[in-house]
Parts: sequence; structure tokens; C-alpha cells
Amino acid sequence: MFFRILMTLGLFVLPAMAIADDSVETAQLKFFESKVRPLLASKCVQCHGAEKQKGELRLDSLAGMLKGGESGAAIVPGKPEDSLLIEAINYESFEMPPEDQLSEPSIDILTDWIKMGAPWPEADSNLIRSSEKSFTDDDRRWWAIQPVRDPVVPDAGADWARNEIDRFVARKLDETGLTPAREADRYELVRRAYFDLHGLPPTPEEVEAFVNDERPDAWQRLIGELLDSPRYGERWGQHWLDVVRYAESDGYNEDAFRPAASPFRDYVIRSFNDDKPFNQFVREHLAGDEIAPDDPDIFIGTAYLRHGVYEWNQRNARMHWDLIINEMTRVTGEAFLGIGIGCAQCHDHKFDPILQKDYYGLQAFLSSVAWPMDRLLATPDEIAAHNRKQQAWEEATRAIRNEMQELGEAALDDNQKYIVGQFPEDIQTIYHKPEEKKTTYEKQLSYLVHRQAHRAATGFDYVKALKGEPEKLKRYQELEAELKKFDALKPAPLPSAFVATDIGPEPAPTFLLTRTTKETVEPSFLALLGDGPPKITPTGATTGRRTALANWISRDDNPLSTRVIVNRVWQRHFSKGIVPTPNDFGTLGEPPSHPELLDWLTRRFVEGGWKIKPLHQLIMNSAAYRRTARREPSATENNIDPTNRLLWRFPPRRLDAEEVRDAMLAVSGELEQRDGGASMSGASPCRSVYVKKMRNRPDEMLGGFDAPLGFESAPDRIATTTPLQSLLLVNGTWSLDRSRSFAKRLLAGEQQLDSNDIRAAYQLVYGRQATDEEVKAALAFMRDQAERIGNSSESASAPQAGQSHLIGASLALALRKSSERSERSRFHGLHGGFVMARPGMVAILSR
Repeated sequence: MFFRILMTLGLFVLPAMAIADDSVETAQLKFFESKVRPLLASKCVQCHGAEKQKGELRLDSLAGMLKGGESGAAIVPGKPEDSLLIEAINYESFEMPPEDQLSEPSIDILTDWIKMGAPWPEADSNLIRSSEKSFTDDDRRWWAIQPVRDPVVPDAGADWARNEIDRFVARKLDETGLTPAREADRYELVRRAYFDLHGLPPTPEEVEAFVNDERPDAWQRLIGELLDSPRYGERWGQHWLDVVRYAESDGYNEDAFRPAASPFRDYVIRSFNDDKPFNQFVREHLAGDEIAPDDPDIFIGTAYLRHGVYEWNQRNARMHWDLIINEMTRVTGEAFLGIGIGCAQCHDHKFDPILQKDYYGLQAFLSSVAWPMDRLLATPDEIAAHNRKQQAWEEATRAIRNEMQELGEAALDDNQKYIVGQFPEDIQTIYHKPEEKKTTYEKQLSYLVHRQAHRAATGFDYVKALKGEPEKLKRYQELEAELKKFDALKPAPLPSAFVATDIGPEPAPTFLLTRTTKETVEPSFLALLGDGPPKITPTGATTGRRTALANWISRDDNPLSTRVIVNRVWQRHFSKGIVPTPNDFGTLGEPPSHPELLDWLTRRFVEGGWKIKPLHQLIMNSAAYRRTARREPSATENNIDPTNRLLWRFPPRRLDAEEVRDAMLAVSGELEQRDGGASMSGASPCRSVYVKKMRNRPDEMLGGFDAPLGFESAPDRIATTTPLQSLLLVNGTWSLDRSRSFAKRLLAGEQQLDSNDIRAAYQLVYGRQATDEEVKAALAFMRDQAERIGNSSESASAPQAGQSHLIGASLALALRKSSERSERSRFHGLHGGFVMARPGMVAILSR
């Protein structure tokens, strides 16, 4: 019944496969290893571990929690409401930790963990143990670290294969007795290609141009044209922005906007459009400031290192910096290497051959990072020209500004002392040290203090502060008016650079923190790979460590990074990667479905100079890509390969959030193209990649259709089906506005729609011609709707708007109703990519 309701609302999606019990257990253990264990280790074990047990309570093992202490059991698996631990961290009875309550996200982690039943890999294991480990033969056989081979192309698929990709796919199909689906027709292919490479539907003219192109290389020409368009970078840049957790707000409670973050988005789009070699792209992300410190088009790449969350009023500076550097380490492992290295933060990885030393060895490359507040996104010549004008203004206004500063100096000093005084005494001591006497780590902690003090200073209200001193206030306002007379001399400010660099050439130490030791760790690669120590060359201004890391990740023979990016490209074409878990090539992830194909593609990618556009062409020219999605699985396919991992057909899929929103704008005729710039409100008609991406307050349409929030690396998109989505499409203000625009586009000044208009609507919406039966049914339905609601109060009070609304609503329902009667209705969403939703607009939910 529920499925029928979704069909009625226009939310048809293929039924999801049930999640196997072992997959659930694996996900829960991963949650424990990556979220719960580090939290317990950093916040609880010091007072409730092997060496110390306050209240006779141990929290370093599941057995200890179940046994409890003086007050009874600490947890009741499955029942957080009955667990003393949850009461204590919420400060409802005991107060744990006593010195500083856990943040809301940390409380949620422990609550969710107990709801799961408190999964724990080893009931009697301590949270933190020695990192010493000998690798086993199984460890050394881990498929992801084996050198990338160049396998022999199989002799299979002779009757249908178009290129080498198909021969690898054909061998798997032959082994299982599966037969491939037929090739998609041109209507299906052209929409697939446009949505895949541009994230937009083709226009009716573009559809007809391809369908009627009789040249033998028409498909190859279409792919080339799509790759050459600026729209390509907007679509594929969005995929990468997901992976590097791009967002334009700080997160936490305030979620402050980051206006300087958007140039990174434009840099990513440019890089994809220019087909920048991916190894160079990686190097710019990790060390653009060391590679080309004077080129803003390169050092902007280091914004990658700043996309983590930031809590503007956090006073525990040590903990805050630990969170920042640990997040940076974890995402670097996931995004570039495809390994869940965060699980090794507190101990050797429980499932993969990754040591705790590997985690801190990777972190040591990043340990000296700084987030400068005064860096400008400009060339040296631009900065010099700006400084000359700025100096002229400063000289002309020095006396005025000095007097203004003297008038408010005492009040500002009091404000700054109050801000700094909120920090612990040891942090205040560090902050007040002479700069030349601070270590690199102390400068990092001082930065967190300075950032809060600077925020207070730049927002300081001198007029308000001087209200109690009328004479000073009057003089200040006179000076303020005098200063404004020099505005013509003052240059426009240069854009701030949202980038990262190092504090200086002296590295901050990195420590391996275990239960009994605090060992210094130098930068190192994964021990199991045996690559030896890195070659690090300080630049004079930086440590040079990040360049060494970037060079290793971008090496042609790196077995992880090369496979990872090739897998990501394949994933975006076929919905799932050859490795279905693109951020985790380890035991907690899934093994590759076609390991030889992944290696063959990786070798071609590296030999081709790490360029992604040729990889698109190779994949899209395969028969596997050109197969139809419009084939029902038989009993054989449901038994052997129900999830289509072997690619016996092209995988049907729902469009993602950006495609839903952008295609609605395209079909309504409102979409406005732009080439970068400041982010816009979701109410604007720009593409979704340019919409402000706020972590806690996402755009309603994008958030409703599962766009990631940017708190962590998002390697793929979930596809939920919720009542909220139906309501957004049926009653949402944004959807209503698109429906009116769509109706006006079709009406073109007329009062009624005829059969030609219905055919035009089908071309715009479905990208195909309507049948006579569909046209007849649509017109009949519209007449019926006009009789029912033609005399509505809306039509009477606002004839023009009411007419557009009425026709838009009726047209949408008519197209949906008539298409439901069509013989091809079952795969309408796949063929046309659209499912209709009231009123008058198209909700693009599958392709």
C-alpha cells in the first residue's frame, strides 16, 4: 500500500534490497571504531581505565561498563534512557566529565551507540593498546596495496563488446550465465549523457539533433561536446566537493557563513573543465602554497585543509586544535587513499593492517598547518598596487584614526581582556608570550585565541562603548564623519584567501598517545607498503612536509590513490564503484566486483597523464554504459545478481538533489548560467553548485533530496524516499513558483493549451514525443480539472496568475495521468527521467 501511495505522488523508485545482517553489524562496528572508541579514549579512560577507576567504574571495556561501579551498571544495551552513562554525560545526575560537559554531537554518538546495543569488537579488550604489531601473510595480501597490474584483456563478449571494458564485464557475465540487456535507444542515451556529464536535461533541440545524427561517430561527437562545455565542470566538480566535505559555514551552533570559501568551488570547477591532471590537483590541495606561493589559482587548492568545522567560541584550545587536526588527517586518508585511517587514532586498526603509528605518521605531515586570517587571494603585483593606494589613504587619515583609537582604546582593551580571559590560564600564558619565544604548537593554540579576539575587535561597537561619556562620543562621531571624506582615496579590499599554510619552517611535534607512552612520531607512510622515510625539503617559509605527502600520494605507482580516483569516476557513471565503498578499500568496505578491470583502467589512467576526460570517453564508449536500464530482472538475475553488480543492464537511478533542482529550473525556462562568483540564495535561478551550502541550514530543496551537509567526506549519495519530498514537490513554495513559470512558458501569451502544446510539454519534460493516446488523455484530464477548479477564488481574484497556476497544475497532473496509461509507463521515469508532481512542475527523480 505504501508503495502505491508513493507511485501516486510521483515518487517512483526501484525497491531497495534488504540490508544483510552482516552489513549492519559491520556498519555498527565501524561506527564504534571511528566514533565511539576515540571518544571514550579521549574523555573517559583517564579516570575510568586500567590505571584509575573513580567510583570503582571502568569504561575501557564492555565488560567494565556492564559491571558498572558503586552506582550500578553504566549502560543498558539498547536502552540509553536507562543507562547511567547517558544521565551522567547529560549532567542529569552525575556530571561526567566533571571539568567540561561533552558537546552535543559527542552525547549523540554515545546515545546512538547504546541504542544499537553497544556493539564492541572484543568484549575484553582495552580501548588503547600498544601499536606494536607484526603483519601476517593475510595482511600482506590485502588487495588494495598490491601493485597495480596490467591484466590481459579477456577474450569474451565477442558478439557485443565495444571496447576492452566490455570484455572484462562479459567474462563475469559468462561465468554466472547472465546475458546483457539490449542497447538503449538514442532517446535514452542522450538524456543519460546530458545528466551524467552536465547534471541537466537536454533541450528538445539537442535531443532531436542527436537522434537524427546519422554519422557513425555521432555518440563520440556528443560526448566530446559535453566534455568541452563549462557545464561539465559544474557537474563533476560537485562530486569532488562532496568528497572533500566542502561547505560554506563553520558548523556547530552558530554555523557562521564563510564568504571566502566559494573561490575554492570555482577552482575545482575550473580544474575539471581544464582537465587538470589529477595528480597535480592533489598536490595543489595538500601543498599549493609550497608549490606556487604567489599564484592564487594554485594556492587556493589548500582551502581543502580548511573545510573542517570550526567552533568560534570554544575555549578549550588544546581539544579544539586536536579536533581540527584529527579531522584533517581522517579526511585525507579517506579522500585520497580510500582508507578508514581514523579507526587507527587510538590503537592499531582492528580490521585492516593499519597501525596507530600509521595514523600519526600521516598526521605528522599536517601537524604544522596554519589557517591564516590575513592572506589575500591575489598576485604579488595586485597586492603591491593595492598597498600603494592603501598607504596613501593611511597617511592622509593617520591623525584622525589615531585620535579615534585613543578615544575608544580603554573600552576595547577591556573587551579584549575579557575575551582572552575566558581561556584556561595555561593558554592565556601561551598567548601572552612574545611571538619569537612560542613553539609552533603554541602558535597554533594562540591562533585559536587570536581568532576570537580578532572577531570581537572587528565587531566592536565604539559608539555603544562611549555612550556613558558624551563628550568623547561627540568627538568620535565628528572624527568618523571626517574620516568618510577620504573614502575616495581608499582602495576596494582585495578578496581574503580561505587557504592553509604552515606556521613556519619549524614543525610541530606529533605524539603517539597510548596508555603508557607518549612517543614522538615523524612523518611516515603506511608501514605495510614499506616505502621508506619521506624526502622532505623545507621551503624557508614552511616545513615542506605537505609537499612530501602530496608527492607520495600522486606517485604513479601508489596502489591506493590511483585506484581510488578511477573507482570514483566509474562510480559516478554507474551509481556504484567497482569497489562499492569508495572511501574504504579495507575489510570494512566491500571488495571489487571486477578487480582486473579496475587495474586495467587504472593503468590506462596513469599512462594517460592522470587525466579524467579520456577516462569518461573510455567508459561511456563501452557497451556496458550504452545498455538500456529498461529491463526487468528475471528470476535468474534476482537470484544471481539482484543488485546488478555485474552490469547485466545499466543501473536505474534517481537523480540527486542538484539534478532535481537544476532540471526543474531548466524545464521551466528560468535557469541562468554563470561562471563562478559569490554563492547565491536557493531562491535564485542559478545552478545548485552555486547555492550557499550551510551545514546546519541547508537549502530546503537540496537538503530534502539528500544533498550531503559537509560535516564529513561524502563519497556517495543516499537516496531516501520520504513524505517530506512529496510535500516539497506538491506544496513547496519553490516548486509552485517553477510550476507557474513552466505554464507561462507553454502558454506564451495564449489562454488555453492545445494538442501541440501538450506535445511540446512532453518534449521538454520527457525528452521524447507524446503518443496520440497520451495527448488525448492529457487534454481530457485538463478539461475535467478546469471544470472542477476553474471558478476558484484564486482565478477570480488574480486571473493571470490563476490561469497560469490552473494550467500548470492541470498540465502536470495530465502528463502524469496520461503517462500512467501508456504501455511504457513502468519505465517512464527511466526513459524520460521524470516523474510528475503537482502543480505544474516536473520532479526529476530517476533516469
